[in-house]
Amino acid sequence: MKAIPKETITIERNGYKLTNHRVQCRRGVIWLGQTCNLRCRFCYFSDRIADSKHPEHAFMSLEKAKKICKTLVDVYGNNAVDIQGGEPTIFPKIYDLVSYCAEIGLKPTLITNALVLDRFSVGQKLLDAGIFDLLISVHALGKSYDHLVQVPGASARQTKALDNLKKVGIPFRFNTVLSKEAIPQLMDIARIAKQSEARVVNFIAYNPFIDQAAENKRSVENIPRYQDVAKQLLPVIDYLDSHMIEVNVRYLPFCIFPEKYRKFVQNFQQIVYDLHEWESASEVWSSAGPQRHSLSSISIPINFFDRIGEIRETNFREAVNRHRNYPPAVDRLLAELKSKFEAEDKLRFRVAFFGNPDIGKKLADILSEHSYWRSRWEMYGYISSQSYHKANRLNDAPWYRDDQLAVDPPDIIITTTETFISQIHEIIEQYGLLDRTLDYFGNHECKQEYQPIFYLDEMGEIDGFKELDYAYKEYRIWMAKTMHPYSKGEKCKQCALIGICDGIHRDYAELFGFSEVVPTRLPEKVYDPQFYMAKQLKVVEMQEYDWAMPIIAQDYMRMQRKYYD
Repeated sequence: MKAIPKETITIERNGYKLTNHRVQCRRGVIWLGQTCNLRCRFCYFSDRIADSKHPEHAFMSLEKAKKICKTLVDVYGNNAVDIQGGEPTIFPKIYDLVSYCAEIGLKPTLITNALVLDRFSVGQKLLDAGIFDLLISVHALGKSYDHLVQVPGASARQTKALDNLKKVGIPFRFNTVLSKEAIPQLMDIARIAKQSEARVVNFIAYNPFIDQAAENKRSVENIPRYQDVAKQLLPVIDYLDSHMIEVNVRYLPFCIFPEKYRKFVQNFQQIVYDLHEWESASEVWSSAGPQRHSLSSISIPINFFDRIGEIRETNFREAVNRHRNYPPAVDRLLAELKSKFEAEDKLRFRVAFFGNPDIGKKLADILSEHSYWRSRWEMYGYISSQSYHKANRLNDAPWYRDDQLAVDPPDIIITTTETFISQIHEIIEQYGLLDRTLDYFGNHECKQEYQPIFYLDEMGEIDGFKELDYAYKEYRIWMAKTMHPYSKGEKCKQCALIGICDGIHRDYAELFGFSEVVPTRLPEKVYDPQFYMAKQLKVVEMQEYDWAMPIIAQDYMRMQRKYYD
């Protein structure tokens, strides 16, 4: 696909710029714990917030939060962080954490309902601690808001908080979930955004993510039709854009919007180029269980390219192998296994797999089919820590708890996950078996090289794309296919935008079908995530000018007139 030609537009605002220049985001995220002062009906973490015994419910310690934030800087190169809970403003050490992030070069943002900011002193303390900005959840107004969050008087407190923030001078943006109850109030929310001087408004689809994916959470009673959402949003987008407020519509298909509005639509692939969204490599690590469970030790950083290798092996091995032979990680592991086999002069190895059982099964299949290994190994079985062990067999092989290692240890243990590799190593070390261990994804001396492989319908060659662009794109495609439930019907497959669009929420398709889908006809298939958003003006704060803005010599007033005339 050819590069998108564009003229760079930059408009000066008060303390920031609006521009259509795009770079990859560098923002990380940390979840302090799913403890909250609201009970939003559409919350991704509603079950965890309600369950005080859930390992993600309680707030983590300040020390753990600091370690996570330092890793975001030192390992992943993040320069900003979204701090969220639950509700981060009720985290007991929030001012200390904000101050620490500012000190280490990680500009801190709180994703907050802002209720406690109805006290002016809270905003002042955040400002003194070094807060960068706030992302405030304005999901409705008045009684509708109170009903959605299940706390009487919540909307009045939030309104007072917005007044306080404007006075204290903390910049902020809005998040608004497109629930059925909020749809009639979208224009009123837009007017409040202008009045309170919010820089950005994000309209976010009511998504079937995480806890909301549970059965009976979403139905025709609370899911608005896409066409109804679009009808209400179009004049709201016009209003915000005319007042130079950045507006984004997240996680809805492009085809429900007329062509001129599609630059405001962001699916998973587009958020890579939004400075206020999360950088994929660090998100893979910080969103993993050890970094979200309050009492768990943090795990070693995950190599993003290794994670993509794991995704390919787990979900798309056959498609990938049609484009090449074994992935580099498999070739490396087979070489290490052969070296160990020959050094120990055995007739046969008993091999156990500890970690991701799907990866273990695929490796077992490779060993069974491999001409060298077919007669030189036998299956010991799968191993998991005691909390994950559910039965005596898995994938037609024995499945053991880790204490079996003390009774009858295998000759070789192959770890098949990177997320929990440090915890698995600790377990194996208890039994003195680290010298028998090979790491499929955890060998940090033999990292994979990333190679773009166009094994998915959404993948294709794009002018100007580097390896990391392709890796981010591949990962975000995967999110919509497996991590979060989306569907693409026959009409979607006929659309030129299939390469940049997530499709339709799977449960939405089950309820309403694909009748609203209208395939876009273009001369060629679109692969570049920026195909539309390259025309959108987005906020770049003053603190980001040195790396996120182009060096240009333009007449700003002339460009302003050209864009808005």
